[in-house]
Amino acid sequence: MNGEALTPQSRPIAALTYLLGFVTGVIFLYLEPYDKDDFVRFHARQSIVYSVFIFVVNIVLSVFVAVLPGPLALIIRFIQGLINLGFAVFWVYLMYQAYKGEKYRIPELADWADSTGF
Repeated sequence: MNGEALTPQSRPIAALTYLLGFVTGVIFLYLEPYDKDDFVRFHARQSIVYSVFIFVVNIVLSVFVAVLPGPLALIIRFIQGLINLGFAVFWVYLMYQAYKGEKYRIPELADWADSTGF
């Protein structure tokens, strides 16, 4: 945790920032008193960026499904399902890390979340 003092409610609240993705990330990013808790703010920002990333990946894959012929579209749709399963498992892992009190940083996405300024 790098020396930061966690309040008793910081860990479960940080885990909850991932619950509904973008929505709970934004809520806890600006909700008093959690908007002043660096641990909760970190996970809220990362939740928002992770949700946007999942959305973008699904949009791109859906475009491929729409424009490719039938058999190739089925293959892409199957791959999209596997990717979404991986996203869901990783999403639960992020919630678990937050609940443990860890600041697990998603490579590249966490840096983007830090640089967004919100």
